[in-house]
Amino acid sequence: MLTLTKILSLLVYPLSLGLLFLLISLLAGMVGRRGFSWLMALMGFLIIYLPATLFGSNALVAPLEARHPAFLPEELPDADAIVLLGGASSGESRFGRGGDLNNSADRLTTAAELYFAGKAPVILISGGAEPEHIPEAELLAQTLKGLRIPASAILLEPNSRTTHENAVMSGGLLKNAGYNHILLVTSGMHMRRAITLFQNEGLQVTGAATDHQIPKFGDSLVPGWLPTYDRLARSSRAIHEWVGYVVYDLTGKL
Repeated sequence: MLTLTKILSLLVYPLSLGLLFLLISLLAGMVGRRGFSWLMALMGFLIIYLPATLFGSNALVAPLEARHPAFLPEELPDADAIVLLGGASSGESRFGRGGDLNNSADRLTTAAELYFAGKAPVILISGGAEPEHIPEAELLAQTLKGLRIPASAILLEPNSRTTHENAVMSGGLLKNAGYNHILLVTSGMHMRRAITLFQNEGLQVTGAATDHQIPKFGDSLVPGWLPTYDRLARSSRAIHEWVGYVVYDLTGKL
């Protein structure tokens, strides 16, 4: 079911959805539906183009990130535990050593910064993987140990595969250990959904958002109307969060 859900979720991303419309356009043209074919081609173009512009990307990302800005460690309260959500690693790399960190690697450095600032005595890492793969929690733990965080200060929740499972499985571990107040570390875009789910587990949650992706200064050499890969990628991640929030809301998880 999870695999089917992930496959179907690809259709919400601009690139996949735009290509689907372009395929429909091609098929419609082959059977003589020229008007419909042109309409589908235009829709496919706009679905890919608009999110790939600076204006489209900012419109999707800014409402998510603005409600959860970053704070300095000294601005955050002390807590019982730091909870680091997975998503910072793309899994084991074929020719590398350990996990390949991705664009959300700021989550790792933020969790380490909070630990060394004395904000909490332990870091719980939540994140699983496909069967027979090394769980992401273990891969991220390797990196934190490389940053000189002692193994005794790292707890693992290696089975969750979704944000809802992150909250449910981590919540059980935290409450059994007597931890109630947590500093939740995840991306600014992801925080709206994550913080609600962890609060639903009866935890006192202080968000420690990181990985904010809207550039403070635009690229003066690339005008805002010009589509770029980075802008499309940011939009895709934001759309994932918007859709995830709506789905979780409709299914009663929020």
